[in-house]
Formats: sequence, structure tokens, C-alpha cells
Amino acid sequence: MKKKTPSKQILAMLSLLNLILTAMANATETAYQWTDKQGQIHYGDKPPDTVTIRSITLKQEPKRVQREGGLRPGERDRITEIEHRQRQQQRRAQTSRMQRDRQRAARRAACANNRVLLKASRGRDAFKEHARYLRNNCW
Repeated sequence: MKKKTPSKQILAMLSLLNLILTAMANATETAYQWTDKQGQIHYGDKPPDTVTIRSITLKQEPKRVQREGGLRPGERDRITEIEHRQRQQQRRAQTSRMQRDRQRAARRAACANNRVLLKASRGRDAFKEHARYLRNNCW
């Protein structure tokens, strides 16, 4: 017996899959309704042979229009608004950080200057003034 090559096996599997999917699509297009002896209404894709049936064609769900990202109307505007607020918040935080960094740098410079002045001070009053500043403002 001749062995099938993998490409032939794949082709055979794809053909079988296509046949099955086509059969499934056709089977779901028509449904049947029937009433049993107790008056109960039943629905199905295959009716029993012993009862009178009524054929029902199922309506296919209309195709939905694919919107940007699957969003509903108005959601894109809301997202844009939220993103705008986030950018504003980030800018404010960055401005605040920059201002705080400038203040720290100015404080460090003033401390360094007062240290130099403390070492160079000759009188008791000047020494006290620079020492007090360093004690109160520099760690």
C-alpha cells in the first residue's frame, strides 16, 4: 500500500472540514415547529416523522458595522476626554516636580553659601547669624 504524503493528508482534512462546515451552515438555516399530543410546542432542526410540522426560516443576525475599536457612539469622545485630562494631570505633576526641584536647588545653594560665610565670619554676631540659618534651614 502506498503511503500518503503529508500535503495530501492535509488537503484531505481541509476538504473534510469544508464539507462539515457547509453541512452545519445548511442545517441551521431552517428550523421546524411542531406540537405534540399534550399541546406542547417544540422547535428543532429535525422534526419527528409522526407529526405535522411547520417550517421556519431563521433570520440571520444582521452584520454589525465594525466601528473603530468596537466602540459605541460617544465612547470615542469620552476616551479622548479622559486621555486629555490624564495629559493635563501629567503636565501639572511635571511642573510641580520642576518647581520643587528648583526650590531644593536654591535651598542647597543658600546652605552652601552660608557654610562658606560661617567659616569666613570674623565676628560673633555674623557667626551666630550664619549658624542659626544653617541650623534652621539646612539638615
